[in-house]
Amino acid sequence: MREKYPSDLTDKEWAFLEPLIPGGAKLGRPPKYSKREIVNAIFYLIRSGCSWRMIAHDLPPWRICYYYFMIWKRDGVWEDIHERLREIVRMHHGKKKPPPLRLWTRRVLKQLTTVESVAMMQANGLWAAKDTYLWTH
Repeated sequence: MREKYPSDLTDKEWAFLEPLIPGGAKLGRPPKYSKREIVNAIFYLIRSGCSWRMIAHDLPPWRICYYYFMIWKRDGVWEDIHERLREIVRMHHGKKKPPPLRLWTRRVLKQLTTVESVAMMQANGLWAAKDTYLWTH
């Protein structure tokens, strides 16, 4: 057993995060490192400000941590965790849970952010090019 770092998750924090972290593949060999240790390594990196290659040697290898970090980023896991934590903090401070976007709002946003739609709005002078970069990239 390794020595604990200040960035390590407590059991209570892990109980909250564990259901939000995707499980491993059902086929193949069992993973060598637990998801908790990988998350601890990612939090160590964030808290210490070091680079990936400078992760402590008693944590999982940096390549494995980086792989999972990027996979979870691509799959929106970090955004889901952020949204859940934000909801908890809002409710703790007596604010209402924000309502989810309605289906028609999502459809309109999806249509408005296509490259063709943005180009048409720029051509008609509705949006300046500098205002639409983040919508299309």
